[in-house]
Amino acid sequence: MEAGAYLERLGETSRASGLRVDLRLEQGHPAERINSVARELGADLIVLGSHGEEGLTAWNLGSTAQQVLEVARASVLIARSADRAPQPWGPKRILLPLDGSLRAECVLPTAARIAKAHGAEILLAHVVLEPCATAMLRAGGDLDIARDLAARLESSAVRYLDNLCDQLRREGHLARPLVMRRADTRQSLIDITAKEAVDLVVLSAHGSTCNAACPFGSVTAHLLAHLSLPLLILQDLQMETEQGSVENSAPRLRASYTPGAA
Repeated sequence: MEAGAYLERLGETSRASGLRVDLRLEQGHPAERINSVARELGADLIVLGSHGEEGLTAWNLGSTAQQVLEVARASVLIARSADRAPQPWGPKRILLPLDGSLRAECVLPTAARIAKAHGAEILLAHVVLEPCATAMLRAGGDLDIARDLAARLESSAVRYLDNLCDQLRREGHLARPLVMRRADTRQSLIDITAKEAVDLVVLSAHGSTCNAACPFGSVTAHLLAHLSLPLLILQDLQMETEQGSVENSAPRLRASYTPGAA
């Protein structure tokens, strides 16, 4: 069978590099089988190409990747597909969007290990929402109060990220904080990736506001849909229980870099 022979060739190449590889050929709807096998194996990570046989399209993700992500309950690595043969690759600048929550911080130990392995710089980013005049926020005094609060949050974010960067540097990592005030948080993160020449984004599936019914929070979902870079998304929710419900508990992987640490 052609598919089996293809997998065997990939397996041989991977084993030659010292990797342990198990091969498995499935039949059925691709997205359904991928998620089913991931649940069966208790997979910690699902690795997907952004596009499949149809090649690069106007959509940022191919149909199979989109369908897998709609129900995935494991961590996911999206490798961006290319129209040429793959080349050896290692990240040199890694972006970590943080909102101050333990859920967002849970990616720090993993990102630090990746950065160490590749000699990469870690960029810790936080975007403070800039208040804008609206029908509900139009009085001059109210807008001044909102902007004053944003300024205080910005100062707190600078201290917070500086502290995390100091701890990372003590462990031998290159780390830099990025704090900005913008009206559009999600677009600001995309702008950072272009300005800073980021080649990998690592983030948690959910942030401080967590809806356990959704595999990914709004910021993560937006980056999946609009960012043309590799993304490593660490799932902070437990897998489905035997009864089919999802445990909305704190991440199993707690951050080793806590805001209060000295």
